Amino acid sequence: MPGRPTEGADGVSAAASTVRVHRAGEGAPYTGLKPAGTELPHFVVAADKALAGDIPVDKLAAHLAGVVAEGVKERFEKAAKKLLHASDSVEAGREFVEAYVQYVHYVKGIAGRSQGGQGHDHGAGRHAD
Repeated sequence: MPGRPTEGADGVSAAASTVRVHRAGEGAPYTGLKPAGTELPHFVVAADKALAGDIPVDKLAAHLAGVVAEGVKERFEKAAKKLLHASDSVEAGREFVEAYVQYVHYVKGIAGRSQGGQGHDHGAGRHAD
């Protein structure tokens, strides 16, 4: 029947099996499929639209690049500003270290993913935002 998920002999849908394997590859638990109608992140919707031919993939890539560039600049500027006063006090030094770690982890996370890194956090709030 068109539009109906396919099921294997065990009664598990192909979509559920795909997500289960994907999550296992990340070392993350499988917690089930999201219910129909769950709002997807903007970039997931845009990626699907590009794949369907509704928007040019270059437009998606340029938008992603712009978001990444803004994220790098924002974290860089915060770390650079904190560095200027890092030796003023212990608290200022700690603030710099925190900003530096956020900056470097963001860059490292983006670089790792862009080079085929396996791990992504599914909302755990680490590395790339």
